Amino acid sequence: MTKKALVILAEGFEDIEAITPIDLLRRARIDVTVAGLGSKQIRGSHGQIRIETDIIFKRDCPDYDAIILPGGMPGAQNLADSAALNSLLLKMHAQQKIIAAICAAPARVLAPQGILDNRDATCFPGAEKAFTDKIRFKSAPVIIDGHIITSQGAGTAFEFGLAIIEQLTDKETRDKVAKATVYPA
Repeated sequence: MTKKALVILAEGFEDIEAITPIDLLRRARIDVTVAGLGSKQIRGSHGQIRIETDIIFKRDCPDYDAIILPGGMPGAQNLADSAALNSLLLKMHAQQKIIAAICAAPARVLAPQGILDNRDATCFPGAEKAFTDKIRFKSAPVIIDGHIITSQGAGTAFEFGLAIIEQLTDKETRDKVAKATVYPA
């Protein structure tokens, strides 16, 4: 059965952190739906790239195996301000579905919802100041703790995408995509 992932883009998302995982997951034959928060056309944080999303995000999304949140500012804050997204995140967390966030998204979106409590997590350097003492900050490119995947930023987006692939499928699929894209071992 094909795994399904939902990527949520908000105005001001970090371009690399969105596009890289989307591309890698699709190479792994994961069914990726890109949803725009409030619009089907979402502009990246640098103002140079505009993405036409597949759908406009709605609270009642179909069932997904994973949700992916790119960072960037003000994108991560725009995600955090969405009550509908926060509701979906809490539902997916309760169901132990994969929740993956990169850059400012772990600190701005997941931490305030308690999703990172009693877990190891990482984020953009300095953003961990928003972590409570219930979150164990680790300075590493990607941290996987149970069904939660966190990553530091644009430079770790490739490794982040590969980690999501492995969690949704298996190491063999991850390695196949890494090899096909000449990702260094």
